[in-house]
Amino acid sequence: MKRFILSITAIAMVVLVSVTATGSAALAPPLLPQKEYRIIIGYSGDDAVAEQIVKGLGFKILRKLDVFDAIVVTVPAFSEQHAVTKAKQLFASKAAKYGIKVRYVTIDRLVHATGFSDSPDVQWNIHMINMPLVWDTYYPYVGAYALGYGVQVAVLDTGIDYTHPELYGKVVWCVNIADPPWDYVGYNLRYCRDVNGHGTHVAGIIAAEIDGYGVAGVAPAVTLYAIKVLRNTGSGYISDIAYGIYYAVIGPDGILGTKDDADVLSMSLGGPVDDPLLHDATYWAYENGAIIVAAGNEGDGDPTTDEVSYPAKYPWVIAVATVDANGDSPTWSSEGPEVDVAAPGVDILSTLPRGDYGYMSGTSMATPHVSATVALIQAMRIAAGKPMLTFEQVYEALTATAIDLGPEGFDNFTGYGLIDAYAAVNYALQMP
Repeated sequence: MKRFILSITAIAMVVLVSVTATGSAALAPPLLPQKEYRIIIGYSGDDAVAEQIVKGLGFKILRKLDVFDAIVVTVPAFSEQHAVTKAKQLFASKAAKYGIKVRYVTIDRLVHATGFSDSPDVQWNIHMINMPLVWDTYYPYVGAYALGYGVQVAVLDTGIDYTHPELYGKVVWCVNIADPPWDYVGYNLRYCRDVNGHGTHVAGIIAAEIDGYGVAGVAPAVTLYAIKVLRNTGSGYISDIAYGIYYAVIGPDGILGTKDDADVLSMSLGGPVDDPLLHDATYWAYENGAIIVAAGNEGDGDPTTDEVSYPAKYPWVIAVATVDANGDSPTWSSEGPEVDVAAPGVDILSTLPRGDYGYMSGTSMATPHVSATVALIQAMRIAAGKPMLTFEQVYEALTATAIDLGPEGFDNFTGYGLIDAYAAVNYALQMP
């Protein structure tokens, strides 16, 4: 039987909304591994006595600032907030006995010019969806969770160049169904390396490091799964994509319903036919808790012929459309009543194979903006001690806070509007 071939599509979305940050996050789940955190302890009293108290607690002293009555130590803990609470409680329990008063206990933070927002690698598209405000508002309280920590995002594409400096260490597992060696599932990432460049560009939009160089992704602390379902030529069979969905959802341990299952599936691909296998595979993923975000089709500017493609057209998939830096929809963006939200997708700078960078346009570039925003919403839910949101709840958080573009209210070009990551996160944190 002749197999239908899906082709890569391009999509874009954008969002801008202003909402006040609310609530604070709980400590990280105790199952997470402990890390060393730099803590500043401010005190009043004898410097030598304060130093002896710290040594007695087993904390490593990094720096003594006697002139400011402060001492910098490292504290093993599950999260930044846990480290602060632990240091404060333990130091205070000893200090009172020796006439030492605790003035403050804080994280010894890395300081940027005026926060993440001003890092030179944060491009216009990241600012457009209001993502830096999420980082700057919540990172002081929950650390890496404000960057997507604790969430797995499966990129179903042409693979990922895991050696790229912006992505190194972020891709932890891969599946290759599209090119030799076929049906590889495992941890040898070179078997899923990207030759085409499309998948690496998408991955960079999701998770490129904030390091002052190159580009920054929407959620730099997420874990990436490289699911190579598109061949080096940029196309793939529906059966391969269905297989990739299956492997992404069961995760590295091969067991459905465990912690390593992919939480978000980012699919910058699509085709015009409602194939029953693609229907069943995406619905199965939805039933098992995965949030699917997909690109629509390449439009031609004619509203009578431009339709959202599959799988984006399914109601259990978030369908993304494209806007440019001005919030306008290009003629090639997907159109139709199935469009849910929009994101930036025109002239997007991101990562390319062999450590390179380059510009691409398309709904394919818009889609990862939304995928990563969904991941960050789920990470912030984890940080707050709340369960991850269901598809319906994620859909509500994105659409209820989107910035209206074009004709007033919902429209076939941008759906409910440009995603606003800051507003969506705040909305999600208020949900039960």
